[in-house]
Amino acid sequence: MDVTGIKNTGIQSYQREASTQKNQGKTNTESAEAKYSGADTFIKSTEDNTEPETYKPIKKKLSPKEVQELKDAENDSKADLIKKFIQDTIDNQNKLLGKSTENSQPELSKTTSDLLTKIFGSLDKAYPPMSTTPEDAEKAISKGGAYSVEAVSDRIMTMAKALAGDDKDKLQQMRDAVEKGFAQAGIDFKRATTSDLPQICKDTHDEIMKRFDELQGKTDTPKEDNSKKN
Repeated sequence: MDVTGIKNTGIQSYQREASTQKNQGKTNTESAEAKYSGADTFIKSTEDNTEPETYKPIKKKLSPKEVQELKDAENDSKADLIKKFIQDTIDNQNKLLGKSTENSQPELSKTTSDLLTKIFGSLDKAYPPMSTTPEDAEKAISKGGAYSVEAVSDRIMTMAKALAGDDKDKLQQMRDAVEKGFAQAGIDFKRATTSDLPQICKDTHDEIMKRFDELQGKTDTPKEDNSKKN
């Protein structure tokens, strides 16, 4: 048996097979490179990135409707403020009469406290300290006292004029808010005591409405009879 022939035949077959696989591998690699030849192509950017980008807020112009909504919200806030002020003040009048079931002082936010201080000069001038004895309580609600009809009317009108400014429409809104404040104070008082507001509260309401009439030019003045002239 020719061993050399067998060896040569096996070696040659192996060499041909290895050569074929090598060529196929090279072909596959070249095909893959050809397929993805454009993947690493460098393309110069046309954008100039040398300047750092900065955020610039977009200014949005409010529509007439949005402006009006802001004004309405501001007016509602002022109206709520004066309504609460009236309710607190009327409640203090009732405490001095010994007819209130509330014992706590009004809770004020910092914003409200700052505004009242700006209007009146101090919180004590907006809400004068309460008397602690029956004698002092009587003086406080009598003429000249801190919670008399005149003094309370002065404070409420001072606040109304400060919030309304020279705007006649806002002044009317303040008047409406005052009416609602007294109405709510009456409801709260009746719920707690089953009776109407004391006379001093009613007199205070009447005095304030009288002052609003004068301020708004709604007072009835006698018309001059021109027929008697001549």
